[in-house]
Amino acid sequence: MITQINILKKCDNPEILVLTPLLPKHKISRETKVTLKRNKTPITWISCTNNQNIPKNHNDGIKWYKNKYKKLPPYILFLDNDITLSRKAIDKLYDKLKSTPPHIGYAYASFKYEGHINKEFPAVPFDINRLVKANYISSNSLFKMSVIEDVGLVTNDFYKRLLDWAFLLKCYGQGFMGIPTPESSFKAISSVNDVSAGTNEDYKIKSKRVYNKFIKPLLAN
Repeated sequence: MITQINILKKCDNPEILVLTPLLPKHKISRETKVTLKRNKTPITWISCTNNQNIPKNHNDGIKWYKNKYKKLPPYILFLDNDITLSRKAIDKLYDKLKSTPPHIGYAYASFKYEGHINKEFPAVPFDINRLVKANYISSNSLFKMSVIEDVGLVTNDFYKRLLDWAFLLKCYGQGFMGIPTPESSFKAISSVNDVSAGTNEDYKIKSKRVYNKFIKPLLAN
């Protein structure tokens, strides 16, 4: 399908572009809309709808915004359609990230899944030794736009299901790490159809691919 962009909230000089990827017939939850409003940081919020994997969807949204407005905001928040944010979660991520040195590429919150999968991921300090073992950082994080442009999202379906993990490892390989923001949090509803709810066999296959491409070079240095 042709990518469809909807502008959900417009600001003339946004600090953050909030980008929500959607599949056809998917909608943004009421909780996401309500809890996003409980922030004061200037944002423009768009949704991007297509049948592609999420990072490809993100790329389409960024490209559309840049073509239309000629300039990208300094920060971008990738926000799924079923997220319930804690109060002022975006403000807290922004306040934490905006004063960081260049090697800090993103700020990440604590989060938990509820539903088919019930699991919590506290925003613990960044540790590459932990990250190479498994991803503990959500893609629903606030990134410096310059890092997205410099590093480039991982969009290859070869790593689908673990594209977020691959991207964070790629970021580290190019000199960027994250900063935890435990005062910010969110929860997401997990269903049996979620990518994160796939089979163990598929996870092992994709993990090996990520290891060979993104982890082995880190371990060799």
